[in-house]
Amino acid sequence: MKREEGVFRIILAAAVLMFFTGALSCTSQKEKNDPATATAALDTISRHCQEQIGDPRIERVSEHVWASLGYDLSNTVLIHTAEGNVIVDTSLNPTAARAIKRAFSEAAPQAAVKAIIYTHSHVDHTMGTTVWVENTTRIWATDSFATHWFKQFGLFGRSESVRGMRQMGYHISREEVPCSAIGPVMRTFVLDDMAELGPLMPTDTFSGMQVLDIGGVKIEMYSAPGETHDQLIVWIPADKTLLAADDFYWAFPNLYTIRGASPRPTDEWIKSIDDMRRLEPEHLVPGHTSILHGRDKIQDILTDYRDAIQYVRDDVVRRANRGEDIDTIAESVKLPAELARLPYLWEGYGQVDWSARAIYTNNMGWFDGRADKLYPLPHAEVASREIAMMGGPQAVATQAGKALVDGDARWAIHLLSKLNDSGLATGSMQEKVKQMLAEGYRQIAADTANTNGRAYLLESALELTQGVPVQQQVALPVETVASIPIDFIFINMSPRLDPAKAAGVHESVLYQFPDTGRQFTVTVRNSVAEVVEGQPLPGTPQPLATLTTDSLTYKMIALKMLDLPAAFAQGKISVEGDLPALIVFMGRFQT
Repeated sequence: MKREEGVFRIILAAAVLMFFTGALSCTSQKEKNDPATATAALDTISRHCQEQIGDPRIERVSEHVWASLGYDLSNTVLIHTAEGNVIVDTSLNPTAARAIKRAFSEAAPQAAVKAIIYTHSHVDHTMGTTVWVENTTRIWATDSFATHWFKQFGLFGRSESVRGMRQMGYHISREEVPCSAIGPVMRTFVLDDMAELGPLMPTDTFSGMQVLDIGGVKIEMYSAPGETHDQLIVWIPADKTLLAADDFYWAFPNLYTIRGASPRPTDEWIKSIDDMRRLEPEHLVPGHTSILHGRDKIQDILTDYRDAIQYVRDDVVRRANRGEDIDTIAESVKLPAELARLPYLWEGYGQVDWSARAIYTNNMGWFDGRADKLYPLPHAEVASREIAMMGGPQAVATQAGKALVDGDARWAIHLLSKLNDSGLATGSMQEKVKQMLAEGYRQIAADTANTNGRAYLLESALELTQGVPVQQQVALPVETVASIPIDFIFINMSPRLDPAKAAGVHESVLYQFPDTGRQFTVTVRNSVAEVVEGQPLPGTPQPLATLTTDSLTYKMIALKMLDLPAAFAQGKISVEGDLPALIVFMGRFQT
């Protein structure tokens, strides 16, 4: 059944495996899984949580540097100078930021916040800014920060959000996923606290290198693409202290994230770690997990870390050039034993086979050279034919149930997915397949120490048995809305056109923003929405209406922070032309 809208609760029901024949019956977890493997996986995660995440605390790193750990998914750093403090990364939301700020007030020197530095654009590093910012605070980031920050909410934003929720196990109990490999479980901060967000855009940006001199303390920022293209590292020469952002944390790096994101620049990531090695830091603060001390120790760890990335990259290249297909490559690439045994290369966050697939597709695209993949039969038809060859839906379901009892969950999931894809499992059988598939996910999750994979499987099982949660509406600060580029709103308008409402339509509307001197023509034609800034293209029909307003008002309307009729009644927008037709036109777009 569907969970109540807007409610995020941890509801993991005891799943009753439903089988299709009387010969099959439910068995204990012990009979289904290898208890030793399941225990080892959970023990590995729990030990990592204790050693690398730990309880919320403030640690003094060096003379000028303090760091918060364990309060939030990411670490926040305070750099103290005689002139004021610098805050590096602001956490996931204002609630977490306030807790960190209180802790810093008890453990670190208090002073005005002179600057905030974003190491990169991920939300867990940027959403608590309003708690820290003061009237004269400057906010620093790389030149590409805004592009990548907004991209998270852009064309594929909804898909990323849903998959990200699964990856972090928002609704999964702490007993099943004690922590993310890089920090406390996000559920602690998301479920009740994400209705308030506090991101602000940078006031100052740079490329390459930028030096701040605040209170006699030099703070050097270097562009360091890695987990994101816009990433930077922070170096405090006087302290020999390096803030490594997300280019290093205590787990195999997430060269590909299963929540979905643009390709991560593997070669640049290697170079960024080499740049860190040249600095020869004596203290290293990652964006996640615990702090490292000791020049030789840090050098060894960074060297191993970059070598692991390069080995995976090189082995993908070698195997691709030998003609291996992508599945064979993903199954075959393994870290060398001397790297695989290192605790900071544990595949608890990133995973080698996922990374191998990403490196291949980022460089070679989806086609891996196998001719049989060029013109395949439709997916559903293949599944339907295969189900028929195996004796029909009932026989396949019975075999899947037996596989679950035998602890062969991957085979069971393969069979059940075929049933789903074929469309042959209908009615009560469809519901039973969902229950069995959920049980298969749970069995695999029990043996999985990678916290992303484990959480994704358990969250997916929960969705199958209890429905997909409806995401709550969140409010952005007006300052953040004001900083959104107006063209971002229009770029993301195109895929929100509902083709069913646009069939046979050829219409346009002109949007004018006198406060910025910009205008956009949106034309619906051939079930697509064409967006053109400035003068419309040849063949564009005469606008059925012209909407004129300031850019902030329209952005608030687009984000459902302001109702269009209310804005019109308040005189915030004016419409020249056919108002009813404009309302119909805008109704063709999903919010």
